[in-house]
Amino acid sequence: MKNRVPKFSRPTGLDTKTWRYVEPIFKASRQAQRETGRFKSYGCLVAVYRTYKEWKDLKISKKMARHLANSFKIPRTKSTSPVRTLIDVTFPALDAKQKSRWSRALEFAASTKAKPEQLPKLFKTHSGIAGCARWAAKQKTKKKKHRDDWALDPCPLNIVVQKKPIW
Repeated sequence: MKNRVPKFSRPTGLDTKTWRYVEPIFKASRQAQRETGRFKSYGCLVAVYRTYKEWKDLKISKKMARHLANSFKIPRTKSTSPVRTLIDVTFPALDAKQKSRWSRALEFAASTKAKPEQLPKLFKTHSGIAGCARWAAKQKTKKKKHRDDWALDPCPLNIVVQKKPIW
C-alpha cells in the first residue's frame, strides 16, 4: 500500500505572494517524506536555501520571516535568523537540535556564497550537514564564551582602604 502524505494548503492568514515563496519548500518536504536514505533531507534544505537566497537578494528576508512567523503563529525572537524561521514554519515536527543544525548549516552556506544547486556538493566537501554546522559555529559563535558582568566591583576605582589601628 502506498504511503499517504498529507497535502499542504495555504493557511487563511497567509497572502498568495508569501505562499508562492514557501510552497516549494512544502513540496520538497512531501517528496522527502516519500524517499528513504540519509540524503533525503537535502532537497528540502535546497528549497529552504533557495527561498532564503531569493529573499536576501530582494532585501526582504527579515520582513518575510517575521510575516511568516506571525502567520503560522511560531514564537520568534528578534535575533532569530530568517533561515531558522523558514525551517520552524515548514518542519514543525523536527526536534530543536535538528532545526539548529540545519539552520547553522544553511547559514554557513550563505556565508560561503554558495548557489542553491551547489549545496549538496558543499555538504559533501564539509562532512555533511553536521560538518557545515560545525564550521559555522567555529566561524561565527552565537553566544559569548564568558561573561564579564557577574558582579560589580565593590570599589569602583580599585582603591584599597586601610583600616586605622585602634590603639
